[in-house]
Amino acid sequence: MITVKERKEDIQRTINKNPTLIIIRYKIKTIKDGAWKIEEREEHLKVRIFEQKSPETVLISDTKGTAQTTKKYGMLADSKSNLKDLSNESIMFDTDYGKMEIVGIYPQITLGEICGYQCDLKRIS
Repeated sequence: MITVKERKEDIQRTINKNPTLIIIRYKIKTIKDGAWKIEEREEHLKVRIFEQKSPETVLISDTKGTAQTTKKYGMLADSKSNLKDLSNESIMFDTDYGKMEIVGIYPQITLGEICGYQCDLKRIS
């Protein structure tokens, strides 16, 4: 069985093969004393962005019209990145591939400890 240390080293080694530096800007809304408080936070991360083997096509329909988008890209981040799935807030950042939005965060857990994060990305035009 793989240990937590080995899994964390494996994730870090994979990231270091083709690293991308990104800056994630969070805007988190919380209620404090009955009013909305917006907390802004900026995080610098070294991640690996990769193309998904079988991208999922999603049909988007809103008042402006209908469009298709794909979750063509994925991202791998280490355990220090401390990514949180904020369902009411969007997490966006700029890369060499274009502007990206994180649409899903999946912790990579070994023996009950988070060793890294795998994410689904959507390119925003």
